[in-house]
Amino acid sequence: MKNILLLLFFCVTNIQAQNLIHTVSGKVIDKDTQQPLIGVLVFTHYNDTTISNTTNIDGQFELKLPMGRYNLQFQMLGYQSFVQEEVAVPNAYGNNISVALQEDETVLNEVEVVYKSSKDEPQNTMAIASGRQFTVEESSRYAGGFDDPARLATAFAGVAGSTGSNGMVIRGNAPKGVLWQVEDLPIPDPSHLSNIVAFGGGSVTALSTYVMDNSDFYTGAFTSDYGNAMAGVFDLSLRTGNAEKRSYQAQLGVNGIDFGAEGPIKKGSDATYLFNYRYSTFALLAPILPEEMGFLGYQDLSFKVNIPTKNGGEWNIWAVGGADRQYRDASRDSTDWTFDDANQSFSTNILFGGSGVSYQVPVNKKGYWKNIVGFTGNSTYWSSSELDNQMVNHTLDDFKNVQYDFSYKTYLHYKFSKKHTNRTGLTITQKHYDINMQQAEQMGDPLETFAVGNGNSLFVQAYTQSKFQLSQKWSMNVGVYGQYFEGTNALSIEPRAALKYQINPWHSLSFSYGLHSQMEALHYYLMPQNVEGVETYPNQSLDFSKAHHYVLGYNWNINNNLRFKSEIFYQDLFNIPVIEGNYFSMLNLTHQWFVDAPLVNDGTGRNIGLDLTFEQFLKKGYYYTITSSLFDSKYVGGDGVERNSQFNKRYVVNILGGKEWTVGRERNKTLSLNGKFTFMGGDRRHPLKEQETIEQGEIVYDYERAYSEQFPSSKILSVSMLYKIMKPKYTSQWTIQIINALGAPEYYGYSYNQKTGAITDDTDVLVLPNIAYKVMF
Repeated sequence: MKNILLLLFFCVTNIQAQNLIHTVSGKVIDKDTQQPLIGVLVFTHYNDTTISNTTNIDGQFELKLPMGRYNLQFQMLGYQSFVQEEVAVPNAYGNNISVALQEDETVLNEVEVVYKSSKDEPQNTMAIASGRQFTVEESSRYAGGFDDPARLATAFAGVAGSTGSNGMVIRGNAPKGVLWQVEDLPIPDPSHLSNIVAFGGGSVTALSTYVMDNSDFYTGAFTSDYGNAMAGVFDLSLRTGNAEKRSYQAQLGVNGIDFGAEGPIKKGSDATYLFNYRYSTFALLAPILPEEMGFLGYQDLSFKVNIPTKNGGEWNIWAVGGADRQYRDASRDSTDWTFDDANQSFSTNILFGGSGVSYQVPVNKKGYWKNIVGFTGNSTYWSSSELDNQMVNHTLDDFKNVQYDFSYKTYLHYKFSKKHTNRTGLTITQKHYDINMQQAEQMGDPLETFAVGNGNSLFVQAYTQSKFQLSQKWSMNVGVYGQYFEGTNALSIEPRAALKYQINPWHSLSFSYGLHSQMEALHYYLMPQNVEGVETYPNQSLDFSKAHHYVLGYNWNINNNLRFKSEIFYQDLFNIPVIEGNYFSMLNLTHQWFVDAPLVNDGTGRNIGLDLTFEQFLKKGYYYTITSSLFDSKYVGGDGVERNSQFNKRYVVNILGGKEWTVGRERNKTLSLNGKFTFMGGDRRHPLKEQETIEQGEIVYDYERAYSEQFPSSKILSVSMLYKIMKPKYTSQWTIQIINALGAPEYYGYSYNQKTGAITDDTDVLVLPNIAYKVMF
């Protein structure tokens, strides 16, 4: 009866017309219990007409809409109303929408209804601060996004990136401090050449936007259901395939050749499949490319199978992963040996990814219980060598690093009342490893073992988190997280808490705190040391690195499409592994696989700053975002000296925007132009010892003044254009994306010219284009 009154109140009428040729379907659930909601009013406006429907007994709905973009509004008495922004019809990634409504402790005001945009908060109901949801369409449309969630995130406040890697510096922290999670299971960084280009980053993502769903990103003080991370969290979801019909997509682009498909496993069944496979274009072109370019080939696969059950539960079987191969041979013409690496060869082979089987079942219509069995892993084989003047080849690096985990994860999410929801979980992981890493200190020296071992070790994580709606304006999250690593007997118990005050529907204040910890990569614990003929492993007594996160936030929803957000953050880092009497700290780690001295947990650090976001969501075909981050990042190494951290850029400013037009006589084409300009400070570097460099004929750094110099600031322009044509039986799309269109240089340090003896900046100009054609049918 109440929903009938709502229908009358809004004067909404379902209509059928010849031009409503596209079907938008979806499911609406309770955000906390995950139960389907019956009778939710779903409506939008087209010209002067309101098009509506209500959800059925399974929470499902359908709307028939012409081509365009719509704000779908969802309303039900007893629940907070909100609007799903920027819904494109038709959508290259499927028009099946999942919506979760938050129960309200008070009955809706029938005179004034305030709609909350789905972008105002993460999908995780436990999160209050330092998080946001991002959409698949943003990944493909935003300039600089490159269909990569990691590169997309560099447009967010508090995040800095680079051209050559998709590694993210979040609030002054190293990229290795980011937790990646897919379908609730922690996985290795899902990027090609991950940990080769940089720890915590790679070249391009192995995740296809075709299989991704809307996901969450956090920059600090995250809730207790996320652990073993000190910088940020990527909580990624894979979408469910279309249960109504089978469809396909194929794409040819600079990054690779893709093929994907989705649909019901059996006609008339609710069980669905979805997959995408990509093979590197450069690998296909290798036979005709110049030999000096070497070889770079990769491939990746993502899939998800969804099987609903009669009791309201569902099975999900999924996987994401890839394989990389890269090599280059040294030039045997010594006249080409201008810089240090011209006479070097290298070879890399990598396999990485994760897969899982999960079962989620309702509990008393007040919550759900989820169980996951997962496998994740990363195997890296790397070797390098160098030619001397007599063309004799000397091995420099030779290592094998194979790590794989078997995990069982379980958690119960239960809504005790309108004012109290709890999530409690446990993850047990058996870590397996087979590691043998060797390196020669200089050309011609024998290989020295820096890490060796094989076996397994237990890693246990547990948490409980409660959300309290104290009143209509006050809400609070309180939780505790703990982790234990058998390999070092390290144990950490970490409290987390957040408080939010909703001043009115447009203004809110929040404060959040969290203690966070992280273990280092396994091979650092396996460094052998020979003391009087006895081999020991001194790093196996290391504790976790730790950090206190404090965040004070203010959010202003200026209107339904315009938002301002600010956050002041302070991070107190401690227990950091360092080398005694040395500048070195694991806080600055980027791609240094070998550490040649024992580590101790005596290091500290701190990050302090301000993040600002001014965001106009897509409206009437245009959008823009302006973000800025002002921060200061310092650390103290094993010598007790406070220095700038390597990532102390001091500032990052992003200006991002775009415009979309509907064109063509039949109004079946869209054109989108997008741009992003980034202005940020440079990373830090060590000063040069010029005289020693000249005498030794190679770069010699002054580590006593480590990170006291700064690279020049970066000015990076990225642009993208999308042109889409929609036909009755297929949709085609042209995409042109360019990162660093102005050719801003990327700085790495110093270079020594072996011919002239000149010392110059080690730079590279990386302009990354991607031209792609996609067809969906």
